[in-house]
Amino acid sequence: MSTPTRWRRLLRASLLVLAVGGLLLCIPLPLLPASVLTYRQALVIFGVIVALGKLLYDTLFYDHYWP
Repeated sequence: MSTPTRWRRLLRASLLVLAVGGLLLCIPLPLLPASVLTYRQALVIFGVIVALGKLLYDTLFYDHYWP
């Protein structure tokens, strides 16, 4: 896979992760206690950070693990 293709895939996947994270934060939930909403926000943000980190790691170090 060429370098421009990898960066395009990274950009596309990053935008998808950010869009899904934004939707999860904006979707209204039924009446729940405030503590549940706080956990939801923290989990969504943690998931977005982990997903973006994995995408960057896979993009930058992809060739190092192939013989």
